[in-house]
Amino acid sequence: MLGAFFTGFMLCFSLNCVIGAQNTYLFRQGIRNEYVYILATFCTVCDFILILAGVYGMSLIVNQFYTDLFLILSALTLIIYGVLRVKKLISLSYGVRKEDFLEKSLKKSLLAMAAFTLLNPHVYLDTVILIGSASLQYNAHDKIYYIIGATFASIIFFYGVAVFSKMFSSFSNNVLVLKVVDLITGGILFIISFAMIKATSFM
Repeated sequence: MLGAFFTGFMLCFSLNCVIGAQNTYLFRQGIRNEYVYILATFCTVCDFILILAGVYGMSLIVNQFYTDLFLILSALTLIIYGVLRVKKLISLSYGVRKEDFLEKSLKKSLLAMAAFTLLNPHVYLDTVILIGSASLQYNAHDKIYYIIGATFASIIFFYGVAVFSKMFSSFSNNVLVLKVVDLITGGILFIISFAMIKATSFM
């Protein structure tokens, strides 16, 4: 029972502790003081659903063509968001009002987070395949504790990122700091997108 819980917890937490588009965007939104706890909840719920899918046997087996197509579409999505970050930086350098920079939209934030979460092939590899496969060693009763442990790890991680990033929210009115955050975010998105393209069979 406890073994299953801690296995689920440690595996899920270690898989989450990788710099990616999802947690980078969550950290960015925390610094900007924009719906970070709502987004952390969204990430946790997505993880929980995917963990359930993996543990209880949903495995999607697709051929290389569809895998490549998914990677390319995901990479293009990240590139688009990266370009939007750069575009905002360029527009801000020409005297745009601070209020425009600090404009908030829950709908846009959730859509962006949904793209970073659900269009990322690695989220399915981590939660559905790896976490799902590791659960095969447990019986039906212990699998429940395994799922609880993995889900608890997601809660600790995503809300931890949210709390930590909120510590820097005093900079949310500092346009220069926010420009730097957007620059770093855009750079990470470009790097991840190119890595996805490189992972296809075309490269």
